[in-house]
This record gives sequence, C-alpha cells and structure tokens, in this order.
Amino acid sequence: MRRFEYTAPPTIDEVCSALAGCGPDARILAGGTDLLIGLSASGTPMPNVVVDISRIEELKDIVESGDTIVLKSMATHARLVRSGLLLKHAPLLPKAASAIGSPQIRNRGTVGGNIMNAAACADTVPPLLALGARVTLRSSAGDRTLPLEDLFVAPYRTCARPDELLTEIRFPKLSPSARSAFIKLGRRNALSIARMSVAAVLRFDEEGTIIDARIVPGAAFPTWRRVSEAEHLLIGVKPSAKLFAAAGRAVGGAMVSSTGRRWSTEYKEPVIAVLVRRALEACAAAGPVPQRKPERIDRTATRDGKDRLHRSAQDNTIRAMINGTICNLPLVPNRTLLELLREDLGLTGTKCGCEIGECGACTVLLDGEPVNACLVLAPQIDGREVLTVEGLMRGGELQPLQKSFLDHDAVHCGFCTPGMLMSASALLNNNPAPTEVDAREAISGNLCRCTGYVQIIEAMCDVHEGTTANDQSKRPDRS
Repeated sequence: MRRFEYTAPPTIDEVCSALAGCGPDARILAGGTDLLIGLSASGTPMPNVVVDISRIEELKDIVESGDTIVLKSMATHARLVRSGLLLKHAPLLPKAASAIGSPQIRNRGTVGGNIMNAAACADTVPPLLALGARVTLRSSAGDRTLPLEDLFVAPYRTCARPDELLTEIRFPKLSPSARSAFIKLGRRNALSIARMSVAAVLRFDEEGTIIDARIVPGAAFPTWRRVSEAEHLLIGVKPSAKLFAAAGRAVGGAMVSSTGRRWSTEYKEPVIAVLVRRALEACAAAGPVPQRKPERIDRTATRDGKDRLHRSAQDNTIRAMINGTICNLPLVPNRTLLELLREDLGLTGTKCGCEIGECGACTVLLDGEPVNACLVLAPQIDGREVLTVEGLMRGGELQPLQKSFLDHDAVHCGFCTPGMLMSASALLNNNPAPTEVDAREAISGNLCRCTGYVQIIEAMCDVHEGTTANDQSKRPDRS
C-alpha cells in the first residue's frame, strides 16, 4: 500500500477542521470497502492524508424525529438491514441494503460511503430517492442541506466540496397507505454489482386507486432520477398488469432517450421494463408492513473487559485485544489488518486471497462481526477486539464447530476453511440452531474453489457440544 498520513479526529468539528486544512489532498475513511482497494491499486489518485471518521459514534445512529427518519452517514448496511425503524417505515431501504456485497461488506460499508462514492450501481441510492431523501453536508463554515438528487453531478462525482462531510440523510416515513419494493439484477445472489435495479413506491386511496407513484431505476441513467414519464401513467388509475407493463416500457424509453442507443441497449431496454413491472406488481401485492424485528446485540457495548481497551495515550500506538490477549502495536497507517495479522503477529491462519473483499479467505471477527481483514486499515482496530481462526480453540482443544467441519468432510484444500469457520462462528454466536438458509447467507461472502459448500453447510447446521473429530458414524455416506 502506498504511503499517506493518517488522522482520526474524535469529533465532527475536528474532522471538518482537518478537511479544511488538507483540501483536495485528503480522503475520508468510513467503512473503507472502496477506499482501501484504491489505496492499494496502481494508477489511481493517491491522497496525502486519510481522515478516519469511523470512531465518531454520533455518526452511526438511525433515529426518528416526528414523521422523519434520520440516517447518520456512518450507519452500516448491516445496521440498515436490522433496523426495526426502517423495516416499519421504509422497508425498501433494508431490502436494498441486504443486497449489497456480502455479510463482511455490509458490516463495514456505510450508507454515507455508498452515496458519496456516486457509482451508478449504488444500491441504497434509488430507495433513498424514492423516499424523498435530503442530505446534510457540514464544513467549518456550517451546514448546507439539499435534495439527494442534486448531490450528484456525474458518475463518481458529487457537488460536495473537499472540505465538506456528509453527516446525515433525512426522509419522511412512508404513509401507512404506501407500499414499496426494491429489485436488483446481478450476476449472482451475493458479491454482485447491480447490472440494473428498481426502487418503487405506490400509495393508494381507500378504493385501491394509485394516488402517488415513485419509480427510480439504478444503473440506468448517468445520474439517478425519478422517471416522471412513467409515474404519471400510474396516478389516478387502479393497478393492472397492462398498466404496470406500460410503465415499464416508459422507463425503458426514458433510459434510451437519456443515454442513446448503444451495444447494451438491446438487452437493457426490455430488462428494465420487466424489472419495473415486477417492482410495481410487488407494491400492489404487498401485505402489511413488516413488524419490528429485534436488533442484534451490540457486542462492542457489552463485551467483558472493554475497560481494558481504552485508547492508548500515545498517538503512535494501536491497542487492541487479539484472540483474548491485549496487544500494544506500533501504528503504521499504510497497512491493512490482514498484513498486521500475518506479517507482524504471525497469525497466518487468516489467508491472503483476492485482497479486494470478494473471496472471504481473510475473514476475521471484529467486535464479534465478520469482516474482510484486507479491507480494514490496521489503525481502525485500536480499542477493539479481533478474533482469528487461531483464537477459536480453547485450552488447546478444537471447538464443536471445528469438530463438525471434520465430521462432515467440510475441509477440502483448506484455503477457504479459516474464513468459512469465522463466518460460521459469527452465525452460531447469534443463532445456535441455524437453518440451511441461514447458513447459506452467512457464508455468502466466502468462496470455495473446491465447491465444497454442501458439506460446509451441513457442518454449520449440525454443530453439537458432543461432536468428536473422529466419530466416523456421523460422517454422511457420499458413495
């Protein structure tokens, strides 16, 4: 990784001061799932200073203010997925967040980063536009608020100044008479960039007539917008298959008018029409708004011994608990957690695979959540707990999960196994009796080139305290 200066201001005001002092030479580090890839890649612009905002707790909330939902910019995609407030008042947003990357990516990536990256394929932007979101940018000169659609200038470009920080996103709660949907088209179910997507909201009167419609495609226009040409067709009319198909064709026509006909148009025009139709049908068929689900325990707030991990008084030191041992390490900004574990601590069970967060071989638990160690900057573990595959054993004994992997022949070439074990461990910590669906979701960010997923999933779903590594009677007959 190329060299840069690193700073982690503890407050928003201090972040703004740092940005004002550095100007265009600074980049903000939130989840880091895009930035760290760029910092390691040759040929990409290199910042002189990385400003880490990941420690600012006030930027991580999801709250309500009257009839308005307030998302702070550092809220992770995983938190969006779990938020009972969003599930009740804006369910299309958790749906979109759940389609992003993998569990490891969702645990690190933030809604603010997804917005400010301004990629046309960003999954959370279409739902937020359909919800009527407004964003607040803060600088040393004060705040300015603008509609989300006005933030985007071009692909990967926003109107934010170098000294401005996105602090929050606000949008009104959906009306009880409104229904919403989000559909994403990708090459696979996980770790997939949207080829196209659609966010839709329909509001009905008591007779079932559509009185408001919002349609926002993703990866269809150079910058996002609502497609008023299609929305106007829907208002004042009752739902029908013919009506929704016409609205889909209108969206396809608007896309072609904006982008022109290219080699991909023959594919994209009919497909976006179908996605729109399906999204509108989902809105019309939607049942009651989902009820609140309990949020997962925040392990960073409840873990034992957290008082022992107060930030070191020395700015050039990282203090973290790694596999149950408190470590004081020199702060080297341009190193990833993966490099620190393997090269500095000799914990080579964490494997180096793709180094862009797509294979899951480097999965570790950070404060109990699976993350890609290749996409965590080493200084970001200061004051936190890291668990690697070496830390799963207790008293020199394999744990039930590890024994189950052996019992089910779930270890093949072994390269992916440490990452699989860490993702599985995180699942079992929160759900001791997972279903096959739960297990598939938990390892959706872990790739096995030996294609041994069947045995891995069986092992995850069949963990017992009494499992023994040499119990041949429990091995499935695969003859």
